Amino acid sequence: MSAKRIEWIDFCRIYTAFCVIVRHCDRHYGFPAYIADLFNYRSLIFFFFLMAGYFTHRAAVGQWVDWQRTRQLLFPYLFWTLISIVALQPLMHLPQLANGDWTWLSPRLLFSETGLVSWCYWDFSNVPLWFLRTLLIFAFVSPILQRMPSKVMLCVILIAFAASDVLCQVDGETAASHHDARHGIAWLPFRLYESVLALGFYMGGLLIRRHADGERLTAFARSYAWAPVLGSLLLLPVVYFTGFYPPVQSSALVLLGVATTIGIGCLAERCLPRFCHFAAQWGSAAFFVYVTHFILLRWLRVILTGKYGGTLTPLQAAMAPWCILAVSLLLYTALRRLFPRFMQVFALAPASRCSSSKTQA
Repeated sequence: MSAKRIEWIDFCRIYTAFCVIVRHCDRHYGFPAYIADLFNYRSLIFFFFLMAGYFTHRAAVGQWVDWQRTRQLLFPYLFWTLISIVALQPLMHLPQLANGDWTWLSPRLLFSETGLVSWCYWDFSNVPLWFLRTLLIFAFVSPILQRMPSKVMLCVILIAFAASDVLCQVDGETAASHHDARHGIAWLPFRLYESVLALGFYMGGLLIRRHADGERLTAFARSYAWAPVLGSLLLLPVVYFTGFYPPVQSSALVLLGVATTIGIGCLAERCLPRFCHFAAQWGSAAFFVYVTHFILLRWLRVILTGKYGGTLTPLQAAMAPWCILAVSLLLYTALRRLFPRFMQVFALAPASRCSSSKTQA
């Protein structure tokens, strides 16, 4: 039996997936995409961690690791890593391929792309997949995290937020020299501060679920929906004009961004019910959009600029997120109809009504 879906959360899922596309497109200073990205305070991926923690199944008595959830996430992670390599690595090495140079193709490439030899995703083809790699670790130990008393969980969350602010500067220095990873800094990852912050949000989701079911969470979120949105609007000029960027250096701003995402979802449900209902229907496609958008974006960038790292014009950058979202949703719809079981395993899509009725029959 499938869990009852919460419309404003599904709206937030697809809204956040779209904002991630905007985040990875070129954001020209002063243009709407730049301001919209700053308004989110780079909190996008952490909303997904919060929801992942909130919807984590309660651990059984005596269970210490969650093998089932780990396997469920491991298959998509390995599959989309392979797809990223096949689809994007040739684009990254077009000049070498033009000269018949295949030296870039090596067994180490697979380990590097999966993050097995380095957690530093910078200039790699599967940038978004660090989310899955980190979530795999959380899912594996989720029964242990769930056994923590609420006060201990709250302390760990606060420590994770504080540690992230400190590690952000350390990882920034590491990112500048990440090309020397083979000389001993492979395990000082650029994504470390984000993974630590992600732990705080994941555990936050676990803690919220412990004290609030879907109805209580919805009632609370609706009551205070305007507050974080108004706070983000008031802070936006300060962050924009002081040049405090990236604001992910402040876990407090990221927390505000996540709360703002929730507020936008509740306000859309209240003020724009038809639009919210339409968008929420695509909530189950958010994961597929997330894992495919970077591939589509890179191919679009090469088509428009002729280079893997080419710069889009302001008009192209404004249109690209909408085009990528449309193509991704079309692919999701087609693949789900043609290969429903495949999409369940590798895109975490819910079972279709047709397949569910066959199973019941």
